Amino acid sequence: MTTTNNQPERFDTLQRLELESTIGFEGKVPHGLKLHPDRTHMVYPIGCNLVIENLQTRQQEFLLGHNNNISSVAISNNGKYIASGQATYMGFKADIIIWDYATREPYARLVLHKVKIEDLVFTCSDRFLISLGGQDDGAIIVWNIETKEPVCGSAAQHKSAGITYCLAA
Repeated sequence: MTTTNNQPERFDTLQRLELESTIGFEGKVPHGLKLHPDRTHMVYPIGCNLVIENLQTRQQEFLLGHNNNISSVAISNNGKYIASGQATYMGFKADIIIWDYATREPYARLVLHKVKIEDLVFTCSDRFLISLGGQDDGAIIVWNIETKEPVCGSAAQHKSAGITYCLAA
């Protein structure tokens, strides 16, 4: 687009295009399709977006905050929080976002892992979130949900033992 004097029009003056709905489910994220404990909503990632879909009305809500593809999703047992982790590129940190389910807003952004979040799981008490970094990271980190800080961490496996892909708590 150009103006009358052949100067490019600035994009910030244009109306923002917003996502209204999606069709389908990629299925590329292991264990990425989650049923919320309220049994009314389904949660799944599509690219950088996390979708919360009402199973009765088919209405979709989008949680936007990642700058690259989501690689892992977890829902707390009480349904209060959703955690999503992303994959990035070599040399970059991979974010984990803990979302407040009631407000649909970020509760915390946790950044320690490199390149990819392989898996996420909330403990039975929902006091902690455990994250597993991908092949380039290989760390397990326990996060305190209330303080939004790491409690402890360790290597998931010895380099010669293979690769860890999932967690259970």
